[in-house]
Amino acid sequence: MNDFASSPIPEVPHLARTDLDPHHPRHTVVYQGYTVLVTCQDGTLRGEGYEGLYDFDTRILSRYRITLDGQEPKYVSSGELESERWNARLRVTRPGGDDRGPKLPQDQFEIALTRWVGRGMAEELVVRNHSMVPAKTELVIELDADFADVQEVGGQRRQRGTTEVTWNAAERTLLFDYHVEQQSHSLHRAMRLRVVEADAEPRRDGRALHFTLQLPARGYWAARLAYDSLVDGTWREPPLDSPTEKTPRDSIRESWRRQRASIECCQPVVAQTFEQAADDLFALRNWELDPAPDAWVPNAGVPTFTGLFGRDSLTAAWQGALIGPEMMRGALAVIAATQADSSSAWRDEEPGKMIHEMRRGPLSELDIIPQRAYYGTQTSPAMFALALSEFWHWTGNTAALHEYRDAALRTFEWAERYGDRDGDGFLEYVQRSPKGLKNHAWKDSNEAIRYPDGAIVENPIATVEEQAFHFIALQRMAEILVALGEEQRAEEFLNRARALKRRWHEAFWMESEGFYAMALDPDKHLVRTIGSNPGHALAVGIVPRESARSVADRLMAPDLFSGWGVRTLSSLHPSYNPYAYHLGTVWPVENATFALGFKRYGLDEHVERLVTALFAAAGHFHDLRLPELLGGHGRDESPIPTIYPQANSPQAWSASATVQLVQIMLGLYPFAPARTLALMRPQLPAWLDAVTLRNIRVGDAVVSIRFNRQDDGTTTYEVIEQAGTLFVVTVPPPNDVSPGQAGWTAQLKSWALDHVPGGTARAIRIALGDIED
Repeated sequence: MNDFASSPIPEVPHLARTDLDPHHPRHTVVYQGYTVLVTCQDGTLRGEGYEGLYDFDTRILSRYRITLDGQEPKYVSSGELESERWNARLRVTRPGGDDRGPKLPQDQFEIALTRWVGRGMAEELVVRNHSMVPAKTELVIELDADFADVQEVGGQRRQRGTTEVTWNAAERTLLFDYHVEQQSHSLHRAMRLRVVEADAEPRRDGRALHFTLQLPARGYWAARLAYDSLVDGTWREPPLDSPTEKTPRDSIRESWRRQRASIECCQPVVAQTFEQAADDLFALRNWELDPAPDAWVPNAGVPTFTGLFGRDSLTAAWQGALIGPEMMRGALAVIAATQADSSSAWRDEEPGKMIHEMRRGPLSELDIIPQRAYYGTQTSPAMFALALSEFWHWTGNTAALHEYRDAALRTFEWAERYGDRDGDGFLEYVQRSPKGLKNHAWKDSNEAIRYPDGAIVENPIATVEEQAFHFIALQRMAEILVALGEEQRAEEFLNRARALKRRWHEAFWMESEGFYAMALDPDKHLVRTIGSNPGHALAVGIVPRESARSVADRLMAPDLFSGWGVRTLSSLHPSYNPYAYHLGTVWPVENATFALGFKRYGLDEHVERLVTALFAAAGHFHDLRLPELLGGHGRDESPIPTIYPQANSPQAWSASATVQLVQIMLGLYPFAPARTLALMRPQLPAWLDAVTLRNIRVGDAVVSIRFNRQDDGTTTYEVIEQAGTLFVVTVPPPNDVSPGQAGWTAQLKSWALDHVPGGTARAIRIALGDIED
């Protein structure tokens, strides 16, 4: 099954006629920070699916219905103005009228509905009378708030309190006040509707507001409403500026767009997909978590993943670093601040461990689930060291290495004391929390790790990719210590990395498959299931050169490669399901990691096929946005990608994966401490003739480069703009297995690092995998 040549050939990326949307038929998803609005196209909330206004993972508005003149308005059009602003047009036909007038058959009321979210929601309503005849009519807004946790929506309600609804006529506020007590915990949340401005006084009737409108001929009526959210005893009030006026955050966004990396190329699907991904990462910024103006973390995804997610934030930060270091700066600060100091079985928490997720909904606040601060992951600790070293590569900020050195070292203390539970050198996980996750590896769904016959693998489990992540973390920690002048301690980490590299291949390699097993079970027997997990090992360089092509070919064989990307599980496995979260779907985030691995080993044909597939898939989606994951159907089954039900979109690490795909194609690898940008054999695919990448920031320098594909298939480059000192040099991939290539180590002296101070040069060699004695 290693036949790479027989794997599907992806279509050339183009702007497709399809417009796939994971949120269909609720096309409106508007978001900022902890506030997310999911509605029907016409702005109504009917209580179906995820519809609602959410703040801090709590649905503070579950029903919204307008009637005018006793009728529900008909939908005309709607769309996002920005990720946090939305506008719709609705209409209500006025009965009667004839061609002579003055009342005409086409006379109607029009409702312009504009919303903007963040710290709650503000809403502007404008009702226009498109008629030569004045009108008196009634506008009714029906509301409700169920205060469901976002994780309860669509499932069983696990917390239920009491809601008191009160009207304050003097202040024109309708209050939905929610209290719930469960065991020894209590929660108070509320939603307050304020009539800020209105051309007619409101009247309250139960959970509805009534306005009597006196509309002159061709006249209008307007109102502005605010939906405030009570969290931690404090009212969160949205800004009430006009949605057409520029806000301070608009200025910040515009400034960021000007300074971040941008792309120009002959293929619109590539340029637009990249630009959309970059915008999505900023739009997902959780402003409430900002540690500094130039340091921020994105929400993991909308509508259901707001808050701090450790591995998501760290992964999105280093994958998306090409557009700027702000996410890495923010992720390092926030994740270090939440590092575990104590042990808690309920939270799967152990000293030194990094956070998995922090939720703020009722289920977490009432301690029904442990996600108020949950640590059930092996990935976050490894990703912290990786992100710290990548931050240094992009910025040259050695002060950050000093600042986060101790936090990084504590993750290895955790790994040695708690991660390696039996002392065999591999990291195993167990589930301590009765409400936690069974699996603490990359695939963290409870059903993800299964034997070839479909039976579930019981804990403790040592997955193949978590050992690879631990390997790269050891390697990068050694690099960090070398950069800090701690050579002796660095050597300790290098020795551990060398030992793990040798034992890992022996323990997980399946000679008959030319591939690695998914995991080791509790008895240290191979879980011989074929899935995507080993692909991560290529990216970190732990795979021996002589095995790399076999691993890459197996990933791209037809049972794993669908034509849109690499599936999480072989389609030949009895548990395969194209709609199962980790049992057959395609995840853009890990596919970008696979492309990085192919690039690392110089497997250009594999890179081209995989990058082509992912951009071709993006071309079919609304706004050219790769969602959280795709269905696993192959191109022989479906000529267009399939949607995974309830996929988040945008998703931070799908957006960052898109950014990284461009970086991989162009072979960009920064070394700001050496004032160097290495180009590791840039390779534009056959369908992409030229690319210009502008505003690449490396340290204090900014550079723009044009890449051109030549007739012989090679790619040349030209620096077209540069500010600051930066050496742009070409180098081979560090683990190149291409015929006739001597590899990174043999050609190292031809690179510009010859004149770099010894400590920095050694640190960079370690980062590239040169860890042998």
